[in-house]
Amino acid sequence: MQSLSKLNSAIVYKLTAAIAIVVLLQSCVSIETTSYSDPDYIGKPYSKICVYSVETDLNSRSKIERIFVDEFLDEGITAVEGSMIFPPTRTWKEEEFQKTLLANGFDGFLKIEIMDENVNVTTNPVYDTDTYTSTRENDDGETETITETRTTVSENRNVYLHNKFQADMIDVKTNKVAWRGFSATDADVSLLGMNRETVIEKFAEGVIKELEVKGHILRK
Repeated sequence: MQSLSKLNSAIVYKLTAAIAIVVLLQSCVSIETTSYSDPDYIGKPYSKICVYSVETDLNSRSKIERIFVDEFLDEGITAVEGSMIFPPTRTWKEEEFQKTLLANGFDGFLKIEIMDENVNVTTNPVYDTDTYTSTRENDDGETETITETRTTVSENRNVYLHNKFQADMIDVKTNKVAWRGFSATDADVSLLGMNRETVIEKFAEGVIKELEVKGHILRK
């Protein structure tokens, strides 16, 4: 029983540490989000949402859609990755989107687009000084102390990722934009564990929060 108790304590400690790391990393991402609802759709909620990334890189597209869907599901909102409904096996025509979404019971179509992405790298010199002391016997037979200082120079490198995103919630029934959101994020991706995925997660959280505030999604 004591061993089991120690094991449970170790598991709790590791989970707590992992959660703390995630919270710390996300706090290192600054985000500014603005959104607007079309006058004809103010307060209209959507209960089944298809998340569609317009990225041409399939790995990036899949990752963005998956992150958004996971965030929606965490909030109790039904969401599906657009790649599952519109697989990149062919070019989908504009008129096919609405028809396919209606046939699958979707009322909201969330389109995600990265408007701008750039990386800034800054480097700063780091000086490390070490002092070494030794003794030796001089020509007179006396012991003398010799102090030697050595300085090494290295670089402290910081990589900053800047993104601008746009998200459109399209009303499937009318095929019109019901809500539009804009986000700008900044993150120091040189931090251990910080990457583009963390930035997308922060963006997704911002979008979901704005949709909830504007009454377009209702938590279950």
